[in-house]
Amino acid sequence: MTMDMIIRKKVLKIQERLGMNIGIAYGISSIPVVKTTEQALTALRELYKIGIKAFLMPKDLFSGILTTSDLYKDYYGELIKIKETAQKLNIELSIHHPSLSDMPDDELKTYCNIMSVMDCRTFVIHPTFYKMMPKEQALRLVVYKINEIITGLRVRPKVGIETTGRTDEVGSLEEVIDIVKRTHETEPVLNWGHIHARGSGALTSDEDFRRIIDKVRGEIGNQWLWNAYFIFGGVSYGPSGEQKHIPLSRSDINLSHLIRNIMSFNIKGTLILDDPQREKLVLDMLEELADMVR
Repeated sequence: MTMDMIIRKKVLKIQERLGMNIGIAYGISSIPVVKTTEQALTALRELYKIGIKAFLMPKDLFSGILTTSDLYKDYYGELIKIKETAQKLNIELSIHHPSLSDMPDDELKTYCNIMSVMDCRTFVIHPTFYKMMPKEQALRLVVYKINEIITGLRVRPKVGIETTGRTDEVGSLEEVIDIVKRTHETEPVLNWGHIHARGSGALTSDEDFRRIIDKVRGEIGNQWLWNAYFIFGGVSYGPSGEQKHIPLSRSDINLSHLIRNIMSFNIKGTLILDDPQREKLVLDMLEELADMVR
């Protein structure tokens, strides 16, 4: 058995014991952010080699698709290539878009159609597209706009509402829960680094993570535990929350607290690791991860 096969077997076993697909965000170490079809296919093949089962694609990959018409006229075949390769390799796809404009209609429609064509698990967005108004008003408009767009679509996408890192923007845990409860076809996406940063280093123990999970379960329902979507990475922070993303190795948030709670609550779903090392983080943490899920 080759070393690649041994590593792949270990990573698959870790995911089996954890009960979640482990994924990588945006690219691989040699291509940190995939921007072309060929780069995406290369990334998928590299992730398959080591047993990674999920990939969160960046909006950069779809920068040429400005309208749904563009999608079907010029890019449909490219998206199908990525989709079919991911399905062949048994890698779950999702899309991330953190910066929708304050006129998000076309982008929301276009990306929801992209994710439908690619059979994606979810389309992850930051609910921050009304930055120039008070938060309460912005929150009401976000709910209205998501419902308006999704109701008018022929496809029925799952839109992930991600917790954001700064205290001056919409996206606290409470606001994300509120948006999900008041919108159609949405789900909470817990970015643990962002939650940690918003609370100026709030997540330091198993109990801190348990409290968050209990809150979401209590508000959304037990069914959320069966297919949750988590993003985990290091974030530096100040009084206003997130300053910048940093390597997990230099952060003060500990993945083991989350892993223990995933196993304690028997949570199923997807865990995306967002780190500059990309897939090498999993390789470097291989024995540590194996010990966590034992």
